[in-house]
Amino acid sequence: MSVTDRSTALTAYRAAVAEGWSTLVRPPTVYDGLDVVVAHLARRSGPPLLVTDLTGPPRPVASLAPREGETRCDEPLLGFHTSGSTGRPTCVVYRRSVVDAHARAIAERLRLDEDDATWVALPPPGFAYGLSIVHSQAITEVPVTFLDAEWGLPDLPRDVERLAVYLLPQHVPVLLSANLPRRALGRVLVAGGRLSGAAARAIAERFPHVELTNMYGQAELGPRLTTWTGPIGEFVEGTVGTPLPGVDLQVRDGEFHARTPYAMAASVPAPYGVLREGPGTGFVATRDRGSELPDGTLRHEGRADHVLNVAGTKIDAQVVRGLIEGAFAPIVVRVDARPARVGGDVVPVIQIVPGEGAVARGAVRRVLHAEIGSVAALCDIRIVDRLEVGESGK
Repeated sequence: MSVTDRSTALTAYRAAVAEGWSTLVRPPTVYDGLDVVVAHLARRSGPPLLVTDLTGPPRPVASLAPREGETRCDEPLLGFHTSGSTGRPTCVVYRRSVVDAHARAIAERLRLDEDDATWVALPPPGFAYGLSIVHSQAITEVPVTFLDAEWGLPDLPRDVERLAVYLLPQHVPVLLSANLPRRALGRVLVAGGRLSGAAARAIAERFPHVELTNMYGQAELGPRLTTWTGPIGEFVEGTVGTPLPGVDLQVRDGEFHARTPYAMAASVPAPYGVLREGPGTGFVATRDRGSELPDGTLRHEGRADHVLNVAGTKIDAQVVRGLIEGAFAPIVVRVDARPARVGGDVVPVIQIVPGEGAVARGAVRRVLHAEIGSVAALCDIRIVDRLEVGESGK
């Protein structure tokens, strides 16, 4: 998509938000059940609803009468989708007042109105991190240009004094492929996944004067809840800094629990039959492992459950195992993960001990691709006669 076309679509989106419309930002690829999600929001929203994929003009949707037991919201709503890799994303729904408050908190923490840099974003604008960027930049009237993450970044402006670039962790190699002078890059801001120490060091070697901001959040609780900012050479892998004002992030039994005023009002998970109310003002178990350092800084230490964060996409290890067992009837399947060498996040490591029939890596990858898409290409598939285990036997 051209920079001009995307800018036009985002301008139309921001105008609709400013005029008080409710908005539903849908994925560019239509998924089975989208019409049901649209109907949920058309019944829930008091103001009129627009649906957009941020690639063209928004589409107005007629209001629907609430069903028995349903109530309308008296303020505009914003709905968007998680990055569901299986084609069954969850729609999360926020009140406009919460979106604005979160945007102001982010803008103040990042000092957006104090920085004269030229702002560029590589994350897609239609999902949690990208939309958070759209709103935080708009609320301070600081322009930002969204670019496709193409190798070499051909559309990245080269004739400016100082660049600030928003990234997902997997964009690090793309950033390094750009032919930029060492002092051209002033700030790098990362969210949407775990930034590895190796990726940070690679940026630091190329651009030693960069200021790094590493952020942690969840689409359901506020796309950005904590931030760490400092010289990139001082970054320690996993460091996510301190919470935004109003956010209480505690470590309980090694897991983050969050209480935040920036949480969603509701969600519509697959198969989309029910709109579920949000978490309210109580603590929520994030299923992310973490720790608090002596200075109060928080460190993210990975997922606490069977969901793996692969290149910014959540993969259910139990689903992966079930697919392989159903297709090949192996003796044992173990789905684990190892840190990615570049770009952060993890690489799924799938160990398979075959049963009577032979199992080929290519066949496994094809089975996985049907469920998890292109992320299957990142899996480290190992056909073994015994599992590799730690000293505990796990």
